[in-house]
Amino acid sequence: MRILFVTQRYHPFVGGVETQTRLVVHELARRGHKVQVVATTLRDVRLPVRLRVLGDSLLLPRGQSYKDEGVPVHALTPSVWDRLRMLPIGVRAVPLLARRYHTLRRFGYPFFRRVFAPRLRPFIEWAEVVHSVAGNYLGWTAQEVARALGRPFVVTPYVHPGQYGDGPDDARHWQAADAVLALLETDRKVLVERLGVPPEKVHLYGVVPLLPEQADGAGFRKRHGLGKAPIVLFVGRMNDYKGAPALVQAAPLVWARRPEVHFVFIGPASEEERRIFDGVDARVHYLGRVDEQEKADAYAACDVFCMPSRHEILPAVYLEAWSYGKPVVGGPAPGLRELIEGNEAGIVVAQTPEAIAEGLLHLLQAPEKAHALGENGRRLVQQRYTREALVNVLERIYADCTDRAGG
Repeated sequence: MRILFVTQRYHPFVGGVETQTRLVVHELARRGHKVQVVATTLRDVRLPVRLRVLGDSLLLPRGQSYKDEGVPVHALTPSVWDRLRMLPIGVRAVPLLARRYHTLRRFGYPFFRRVFAPRLRPFIEWAEVVHSVAGNYLGWTAQEVARALGRPFVVTPYVHPGQYGDGPDDARHWQAADAVLALLETDRKVLVERLGVPPEKVHLYGVVPLLPEQADGAGFRKRHGLGKAPIVLFVGRMNDYKGAPALVQAAPLVWARRPEVHFVFIGPASEEERRIFDGVDARVHYLGRVDEQEKADAYAACDVFCMPSRHEILPAVYLEAWSYGKPVVGGPAPGLRELIEGNEAGIVVAQTPEAIAEGLLHLLQAPEKAHALGENGRRLVQQRYTREALVNVLERIYADCTDRAGG
């Protein structure tokens, strides 16, 4: 089957959605499908806060097309002339108009579509099925072109209620797709009950932990001088919504009762985000970006994994921690209670330093319970979140969509 992935961001851009997309792309290619990727962002570019609304259109970074382990990745970089044609979109960044977000979003879309629809058309003509993980202007445009060409359109929305994907224009986009992939039952309910997607279009899907075959927890402890100290691990972007600042603030509250605990933070951070580590105690270790092996070693070394996020659906980092039998502490994001406590694989806390500290101490001071929760998580991953199971679901959905399109 010829499958086209349309994605806002793709490797070497680092992020959870991007990692999952790449994993699926490679597995489909390994199974003999012909796969191509079109993307508009291949690297992380930090924009001033007021200009970030233009990061997926007028201020898209330059990118170079390449082959990712044999899979063609096409970078849709706008030319100078393209940017001039999209210039009216710039009104979205005018501070006085910020409250008119949805109106200005709709206003800017035709300018984006005129530039990108012709560029997407030959790739969509080639495909038998189009799978979008883009949303926003790129996803809307791909859907319009796919409909015009009679190609089935599958979408993974990754809706973060209150943050991304739940606006009125987003809802219409998800409703018009041929198949919509939800990561959890909570996610499915949001799509059906709040956003009006026909229930027969929604399929439960998931994500997959992507880890090396072996991990060396003892080696990680030795490299970082951690000895036998209890370790709390955070993996993710060092931003507010994922809870990194709150976890740093929780550390002294944990030390008041367990002074031997160390905190390890792994993941990218802007210059502003790194300031949460200024002047911190030596028991806080910020390692920044690391390779997959070092990350796996950190999971194997830790006693508790903690990412108290406010906005997530099914973060792969929890599955990665569970792959090593580690209990997790999650935050108040919709769906995390279902995922974590519903599977008796950890606990969910409010994103406050006090609540995080209490949750961590609860697990650190009950090692037998923590071990049992981690093992429940390990079994959950082995049963439901393997690469093979995930791509089997995709192949069935693609086949059903193409059969209906052909009929």
